[in-house]
Amino acid sequence: MKRLSRTLSFVIVLTTFFSNAQHNNELYNNGALIRIQSGAEVHVLGDVHMQGGTLNNDGLLKSDGDLYSNNTFQQRGAGTTRIQNNLVNAGQTQKISGNYAVRGGQASTGVDDGSFYDLQLANDQGIVWLEVNAGAGSTPYVADARNSVDFQYGAVLNRIITNNPAAIPANGSGYSAVFGMMNPNAGSASMINNTAALNGNMSGVDAGYVQGKFRKAINAAGGTFPYHVGLEPAGAGAQRGFQYITLNFGANNYDVVEGYFQTGLDNTFPSAVECSGYIIDYWGGVDHGQWVFSDFTGAGTGTYTVQVWPQDDNFPSKTIWLITQNNSIQGTANECGPSPVALLRSGFSGFTSQFDVAAADVNPLPVELIKIWAESLGDHIDVNWVVASEHNVSHYELLRSDDGVNFEFIAQIAAAGNSLTELDYNYHDYNVLRNKDYYYKYRSVDFDGSSEYSPVVKGRLTSGLSDADGLAMNVYPNPSATDFNVTLESKTDRDLSLAVYNSVGQIVMQRELHVESGQTGFILNADNWASGMYHLQITDETSGEMNWIKIIKK
Repeated sequence: MKRLSRTLSFVIVLTTFFSNAQHNNELYNNGALIRIQSGAEVHVLGDVHMQGGTLNNDGLLKSDGDLYSNNTFQQRGAGTTRIQNNLVNAGQTQKISGNYAVRGGQASTGVDDGSFYDLQLANDQGIVWLEVNAGAGSTPYVADARNSVDFQYGAVLNRIITNNPAAIPANGSGYSAVFGMMNPNAGSASMINNTAALNGNMSGVDAGYVQGKFRKAINAAGGTFPYHVGLEPAGAGAQRGFQYITLNFGANNYDVVEGYFQTGLDNTFPSAVECSGYIIDYWGGVDHGQWVFSDFTGAGTGTYTVQVWPQDDNFPSKTIWLITQNNSIQGTANECGPSPVALLRSGFSGFTSQFDVAAADVNPLPVELIKIWAESLGDHIDVNWVVASEHNVSHYELLRSDDGVNFEFIAQIAAAGNSLTELDYNYHDYNVLRNKDYYYKYRSVDFDGSSEYSPVVKGRLTSGLSDADGLAMNVYPNPSATDFNVTLESKTDRDLSLAVYNSVGQIVMQRELHVESGQTGFILNADNWASGMYHLQITDETSGEMNWIKIIKK
């Protein structure tokens, strides 16, 4: 066993130096300065213990055992550490224990710094893991590389696990240690032999990434920083394994950003309109999971773009996809894509953040009309309409006709613009004569200038009607697979005509009704109707007042 005292400066200038034996001749540094000069090679067949002191490594340090350090150990130089087990410890995984880390943000690099420069992984089991700091409330162990990590220096592709592989956590939040890449250069060049797949399929690939928690130094000038992070491989459709994501920063001061992947993390939020009018109705958090990030200071600023490559997902088929942040629609509006694979969205800012995907199939009409009607109210005709939603609607233009054919503009009514809640509109038309039929419809105008028209309704200002003489109509259930229950509420006796039109204007049902004051109910049997949208129209035979409502047969 070789021990180096706290006062000894130990300079290795040999081409090759062997510290023999697996456990009997381990390398201990109890506070000395060790220099491995450029071109020199040190091969330790057992464990390496750096309990203080400094290692200036400009050559190559190979270890067939485990690596140990404490918080006072310092490491410098532009050399390589290779973790291998081809001579001894064959068939065993290898671990890194303690803080081989930059102990702080980027400013601590070379100051309070026990990190590796180049790290080569050549374990024959494909696993190098970071030990958990078992002390209650203790700081997690961190291992950093300042320049690069090579996941496959030898014959077997390796992965880094930031937890004891004998007790694998189900999700990234349960991994206690952290592996870091403290090279602030953008791109993937520092992650040698990584297995990032850009087609959404990582089945059968179980290495070439960090399993657990991974942190990266972020260049203040920005650039694209990939996170080769995921969970324990578990095959297609399991949403585990490698879950690839990149963050593309502009100018920023985030310094160091840490991330992990969490399955089954719900990202549901109230239904919302996005992607140029689609109603978001699917949230991928439960089916897939979310990427969770935080920055070193907790107060970093700067905008960035997120791009994701969910691996082996079981997402349903959807038309439009978008990236969500913190269970809400954030970032640049209407940046959406046709697939969750390689999906991109910009304009994000701030951490702590959870990112996932949401989707939609339905691009609704600008106005989802529920019903429109005209009724006589004493000295005027009241035109009313109710909409279930609006999407980019600027205003309504109300049109009136004496003959039901030639319409003229009579009023403009401001719209809410965008809404997923029910909205009521009305207009009081006093410029009418009694006992004369008037026909009304609206034209909804979008912000882009496009428009659409409502169905036509008829109103008639009759003598002797009071404000309470209007006819109210309700239909339930709606939609329905069989029957529709229709309820009419009237303050007077009335003779009515009922007509049901299909979506192309064909009459599928007609009947005459007499209702007395109060509430009248009846059933529309729709068993023989085809599925789709229908218009139910009720007309007062005396006044000509017309009620119209949309019904849907499932």
